[in-house]
Amino acid sequence: MEFVASGVILVTVIAALNIALTWAVSRRWRQRIRAFSVSQHHGAPFEADLGIAVGDRMPVFTGTTATGETVTNQDLAGQEALIAFLSLDCPSCDASVPAFTEVAEAVRTRGGRIMATVVGIDAVNSELLSHVSASADFVIPEFLDAPFGNLFDARVYPCFVHYGHDGVVTASGYGLEGLGEIAQPATL
Repeated sequence: MEFVASGVILVTVIAALNIALTWAVSRRWRQRIRAFSVSQHHGAPFEADLGIAVGDRMPVFTGTTATGETVTNQDLAGQEALIAFLSLDCPSCDASVPAFTEVAEAVRTRGGRIMATVVGIDAVNSELLSHVSASADFVIPEFLDAPFGNLFDARVYPCFVHYGHDGVVTASGYGLEGLGEIAQPATL
């Protein structure tokens, strides 16, 4: 009788775990489908639910860069910061790298820091990560579950976010044009 009770408990626990995992996978799948459909958009202005809104505070975080160094929110504190959320599955992400480099340089000229995340199955060895590393102070490779992007509530790719000196979002957008004046080159 003890074995039957143990078996029933084990089956119940496994079923509950299966339901939780199915829910998590389907939620992530819906986000990726939404991100894919947004990343395929070209042309007219598009309103996407980025998840990151003007007025949001930068979350407390600790991440590991592609070079193995640790980066935290304190590394970006007290200065302007530009963060890019990119994916290997996103054709628009590749296309945004040259413009990202220009905006990153403008932010850096004003004393800011640049961070990027690249999501994908071999993100750490990807060409996209290599290109972004040339213009970002910190690049964090992520696997498909994108824990870092989820912490920031980034929902689409490419997503760009600008934080002011106080750690509050001043602009965010699908594509760099969503950053408005912040994306303008620095004037000397």
